[in-house]
Amino acid sequence: MNNNLKCPECGCESIGRGKLRGYASLHPVGKIFSMGSEVIAYVCTNCGYIVKLQAEKPYIFKNHVMGQDILQGIGRF
Repeated sequence: MNNNLKCPECGCESIGRGKLRGYASLHPVGKIFSMGSEVIAYVCTNCGYIVKLQAEKPYIFKNHVMGQDILQGIGRF
């Protein structure tokens, strides 16, 4: 757990963890048969604000690092 997290909305320092599962899993772009990674959400226990999202298995994205040209086109979907 990341003990230094603080909610930017209400200032609460009590942060819980949850997971997005199933269809909400994160998959590398262009990797069709990947099982993906569950996403860990860090949530303020006072107001419910989602402070941070983090891939549980970041290593599955190592061979799928995006170039700057791809990053610039992300907002065009």
